[in-house]
Amino acid sequence: MVRSASNRLLPPVVSGGAVRRPRLALAVGTALVAELIATTSLATSPATASPAAAATTSGALSAHGPVPGTIFVTNAGANGGGTGPGSITLYRPGATGDARPEVVITKGIDQPGGMVLDTSGDLWVANETGTVVEYSKADLSKPSPVPTVSISYGAGGLAFDPLGDLWADNGTTVVEFTKAQLAKSGSPKPVVTITPNDNCSIAFDPSGDMWLGSSDDTVSEWAKSELTKSGTPSPNVTVSSSGLEEPCKPTFDRSGDLWAGNYQGSSVVEFTKAELARSGSPAPAVVISSPPIIEPGDVALDTSGDLWVPASDSNTVVEFKKSQLVKSGSPAPASTITGPATGLNWPWAVAIEP
Repeated sequence: MVRSASNRLLPPVVSGGAVRRPRLALAVGTALVAELIATTSLATSPATASPAAAATTSGALSAHGPVPGTIFVTNAGANGGGTGPGSITLYRPGATGDARPEVVITKGIDQPGGMVLDTSGDLWVANETGTVVEYSKADLSKPSPVPTVSISYGAGGLAFDPLGDLWADNGTTVVEFTKAQLAKSGSPKPVVTITPNDNCSIAFDPSGDMWLGSSDDTVSEWAKSELTKSGTPSPNVTVSSSGLEEPCKPTFDRSGDLWAGNYQGSSVVEFTKAELARSGSPAPAVVISSPPIIEPGDVALDTSGDLWVPASDSNTVVEFKKSQLVKSGSPAPASTITGPATGLNWPWAVAIEP
């Protein structure tokens, strides 16, 4: 989420276990703003949002927590280009337009980056100022959830491997915490620390191999066999396509194809499983470049195969149906969450309750 004066992402500075990133300034041209207002009815800014005033309703919640289809968004706040320490906002399934969040999480949140839901439905959030926090699924039905676990480690991205261990990246290193280490708050020592060079965010493919999007315009893969001990392993595959422009956290569909948001390119791209089998510079199979997608962060696919994109610089979250993703173009989003009531404040990551 960090740009230099030349408008390129920079790795964070790690100090005392916390990730320190320069503040990101808005950089949207007048003509582009006019286009956005015309196409998506954007007429708000993070400063006008009022998430604290949002009422909790039953639309996205049950007594046991969020229902399938609930939309989770991390709002980076001033760490991106908005205001304040940021928040996590939850929206009912099918939310669109100027939708008020069902729940707003601020306790334990300070400059959030990536997030991930575990197999129990608990929410894990990476705070770049120095903690990784967990919110239990049951507590997510409350108006003001508080963390149940807090791990002292500053990170920008998170992912669970197939064994349930949590991996966190801080821009220069990627570390592993075991499931046992996550059972209580503290400062556990990572069991594995690898230094894969500059990276943006982390994901695992269906085989358990690790993929990283990087601000050097690549996505790279490390086999799970290389993740058993600390070190600096070389990637097995590096894709350096001209279609990649500072890609963020990859996500995989059921076919094993990779999708990633191009933070600098303001687009979302797909590479097929076959294109990922070896290093090279393949052309993306699909490029989605609809106008609301400005500086996208960590995208997500829901159980229907629909793609969700947090567009940080347009303060918008958009959804594209699976049927819209079969070819390149600029399709109109199937749903668009934006407006002063949404509480969106530089949205960076999105997740959907399965």
